[in-house]
Amino acid sequence: MKIAWTRLKGACLLLLGMATTGGGRSFAADINTLSFATLAGSSSATTAGKTEASPFKDESTNTSVKALPFESAMSTCSPSCTAGCACDDDNFVGAPGRFWFRGEYLHWWTNGAHLPPVVSTLIGPNRDTLETVFGDREIRDGSHDGYRVDFGMWLDCTHCWGLEADYFDVTGRPDNYDSGFTNGIGADGNPFPIVRPYWGPNQIGTNGVQVSGVGFPNVYVGRVTVETNDYFQSAGMWFRRQLRASEWSTNNCDTNWTDSCARTFRLDFLGGYRFTRLVDKVNIQHSEVDIEVADPNNGNIGIPGAVYSSVDSYRAGNSFNGGELGLNGVYTHGRWSLDVVGKAAIGVNSQYVKMCNQGVVDNRNNVPGDVTVQGLGPGNATLQDFSRNRFSAIPELTLTGGYQITDHVKVTVGYDLLYWSGVVRAAGQINVDPVTGLPYGTQVGIPSTAPAFTWNESHYFAQGLRLGGELRY
Repeated sequence: MKIAWTRLKGACLLLLGMATTGGGRSFAADINTLSFATLAGSSSATTAGKTEASPFKDESTNTSVKALPFESAMSTCSPSCTAGCACDDDNFVGAPGRFWFRGEYLHWWTNGAHLPPVVSTLIGPNRDTLETVFGDREIRDGSHDGYRVDFGMWLDCTHCWGLEADYFDVTGRPDNYDSGFTNGIGADGNPFPIVRPYWGPNQIGTNGVQVSGVGFPNVYVGRVTVETNDYFQSAGMWFRRQLRASEWSTNNCDTNWTDSCARTFRLDFLGGYRFTRLVDKVNIQHSEVDIEVADPNNGNIGIPGAVYSSVDSYRAGNSFNGGELGLNGVYTHGRWSLDVVGKAAIGVNSQYVKMCNQGVVDNRNNVPGDVTVQGLGPGNATLQDFSRNRFSAIPELTLTGGYQITDHVKVTVGYDLLYWSGVVRAAGQINVDPVTGLPYGTQVGIPSTAPAFTWNESHYFAQGLRLGGELRY
């Protein structure tokens, strides 16, 4: 009876130990099942009247039975950012380092804006046919150079939450024209007059077309310059939140993340703020001196020695402010990586257009009443300023390939694709005649017939390459 009772007590102790430790891995770590069996057998009294040894005393005094150190299930961080992960710098997916900085050179291609003919020459037997010298094409398109910087940090040591910011700046290449001082004679000795074309039904000329001579044989000596430029920049800041992450290896190799058989993948959610700015300008200046000898008998009404000059300047600006959301997926295979980011910013674009059009005639006779007239542009004012706010969106896709030279240094090459809806461009704000395509203008003393200002809205498109490097620490 004592033997049965002793065995029952041993079984109870066994069940108690399992309940206390929860079974499984922790049970194996703290209590050895075989020790319980030995304990139960050695604790029994085989004869009546013999003192029974306490099983607790045996457990505490048996030096051959040692509890294994407790191994916490939270000592490693789950790739899905399980709350409560231990703060261990090895518990994340990807390259080490909580801070990073990336600098890159940009070589982008952008769409331009259509500029009407602003400088022409006269061809044909009677010099009565216009041929465009500068304008009547897209300007500010083609390649542009710039730079981009990106920096950020992980807010926790398991790389689940992060803060990141970037800035990029793209400046277009020159797309200008300069006639130099010319008297309207070409390099081959033949007439090659340089003129400014205008259109207006009340103007003197054939079919409403008028030219303002800049360099004209035996009439004017002058110069015309056209300067166009644009400036594109953007800055943003956003939070990162890991959505999914995993790491694995091929061929069952036991290596670190930089070895060729190791692979990782993580997907992050991005949410933040975006500011983007696009400003461009078209500035046309010309001046000429009248060298013609006045001859009223032949209808010559020139003013010998008079200086004519004009400035026609157009400036358009766009400033976008809005929220930005996106996803970022990163795949690595050993030291190689592919980073794909898809984002979209939605917000308000503040547009403005400024126009300055004026011309001055200086007759050089010190006679009061020098004439100030309008050049290109609508209305009778020489300075006009318009502004408004419009809804706009900026989706963006970036692909970045990288090679990790060391744990802290990576070289990168990438491709960007960006679209911006609802923008205004300076060249697009020059009012033109819908039939001839020539800009509206005025002749001295004749009121302008150009229509009132209307907004001409378009879009901005950019794509191109990036080359740079990344530093982590």
